Amino acid sequence: MRPLTIALLLFIFVAASAWAEELPSWNETPVKQAIFDYLDAVTTPEGPDFIPVPERVAVFDNDGTFWCERPSYPSSLFQAHLIAQMAANGLIDGEEMPFKAWIANDREALKKYGWSDSYREMNAAFAGMPVQAYRDSARAFMDRSEHPKYKVPFADLYYAPMYELADLLKKHDFQLWVVTGSEQDFMRSFLEDATGVPAERVIGSWTPAVSTQEGKEIKIVRGAVQVYNGHEAKPGNIETRIGRRPVFSVGNSNNDQPMCRYSVTGPRRGMALWVLHDDDEREYKYDRGTDDMAGLVKESEFAWRISMSEDWNKLFRHSFNR
Repeated sequence: MRPLTIALLLFIFVAASAWAEELPSWNETPVKQAIFDYLDAVTTPEGPDFIPVPERVAVFDNDGTFWCERPSYPSSLFQAHLIAQMAANGLIDGEEMPFKAWIANDREALKKYGWSDSYREMNAAFAGMPVQAYRDSARAFMDRSEHPKYKVPFADLYYAPMYELADLLKKHDFQLWVVTGSEQDFMRSFLEDATGVPAERVIGSWTPAVSTQEGKEIKIVRGAVQVYNGHEAKPGNIETRIGRRPVFSVGNSNNDQPMCRYSVTGPRRGMALWVLHDDDEREYKYDRGTDDMAGLVKESEFAWRISMSEDWNKLFRHSFNR
């Protein structure tokens, strides 16, 4: 056997063994190998695709990507709960639309009223509330809430494969951000304890805070106007908040497609992953609103589809039943 051949086989063996213990909740499928190949390429200093550490920015969507988003978004459930409390305390008129529909979880009424207006007016109702009080309420809601199907707290429903992927990226000096359409202060109330992602690395739909002085003390309260963080807004908000183009992105719907496209069309080698919900035994099966993501995977050699049913041997971090 030629020395060059021996050296090549040795390199392949060493490279394979280096990844042997990584991503245990992932099956041995092409997408898992593609992740390893990508990390090898961008972290090898002498390689053509090497990315310096300061530019290793990874962005994960939250709902449906990092954790279970069905049957309802927890951030919306919390805000509806807060609206009901405010109505009970006489702070708002609970019979007025769209508050009445939020309290009753009447999705048809909310759709008829207009989703954008419904969210805008609900968010405006929280104006003037101390930011910390809002976050404390959100955390208390999360601590006592229970998913209707799995009968565990929502925060237990972070996906094991995504958690392992996030941890692997951090081991390779990637800076991890969660970029979500969910309400930002809600996410900041619990995300660090649930995933290790610190509050300052959350970009959600945010409401600029307002500072006021009462005596010698500065009070920070919620404003009335929300900045949306979804679809085409995500790349712009990433630039505003991070100041760097991400090179690794993960999403599950068309809401995330612009962010994923932003990652794979930059000057550095990028990678994008699309989480497809095709496992109705362990979770839910749905693909509505994913055609743009499917198109990106078909178009770009740097974009990959993750099949929950085929690529993941374990779904949730906690071993309650999955």
